[in-house]
Amino acid sequence: MRSKSRLLGWLGVAVCGLALASAVSAKDETVLHVGAAASLREVAEKMGTRFGEIAPGTRVELSFGASSELAAQLRAGASMDVLMSADEEIPRALEKEGLGDDLHPFTGNRLVVVASAEIAGRVKQPSDLAGDAVKHIAMPLPAVPIGRYAREWLTKAGLLRAVEARVVQTENVRATLAAVDSGDADAAIVYATDARVAKSAKLAFEIPPSQQPRIVYVALRARDTKQQKLAHRFLEFVVGSEGQRLLKEAGFSAPGAAAAP
Repeated sequence: MRSKSRLLGWLGVAVCGLALASAVSAKDETVLHVGAAASLREVAEKMGTRFGEIAPGTRVELSFGASSELAAQLRAGASMDVLMSADEEIPRALEKEGLGDDLHPFTGNRLVVVASAEIAGRVKQPSDLAGDAVKHIAMPLPAVPIGRYAREWLTKAGLLRAVEARVVQTENVRATLAAVDSGDADAAIVYATDARVAKSAKLAFEIPPSQQPRIVYVALRARDTKQQKLAHRFLEFVVGSEGQRLLKEAGFSAPGAAAAP
């Protein structure tokens, strides 16, 4: 009994020691807060994990949403060290406002049209979006990059006025895709990389390169970050060989180039 009690005592000490070590480790850990466009979710998570491995003692904490919403959070004083936007306009505006610097264009994308499995076979060309098969089209407001890009293309195709009454408003590109996946919308214009992670929505057709808007993702360092050097190091990682490899594997392209099919 005495030896058993002694063993339990040692186990208790060991558990307490591990808990204390864990607490100390967590306390010494440096957290880098990164706000990333919703379309970057999977690849940003991989980047965060990998950066934590090459920068020991660092943990990347990610938050996702529309680039415009993340910018609004930054303007409101949210804790954010790096912003990864799905466009150029938002980072440039933040830079002019004195809220960010160290801008890095880091990847590109392209638009495609997805539709529900039930009607995907009937949506093969732009004009089909104004046809009888499509009752509802999911799309965010123009302030959201995907909403602006989609309207730019629809305007070029001469379809914006014809489909405006069918628009179901969404918050960001992943919510747009989810609306088609769930059956709340019949079709949507999304990034090619998002179509790759669709649950039930099907690729209806690809928009020709000549009709694609210029889509460039730009990351910046928040002005008020307390992690100036670490934030810059993360940005350098994103535009470096390993970050670019992860982006390419996820279907993204070099800045200004069309994303891979």
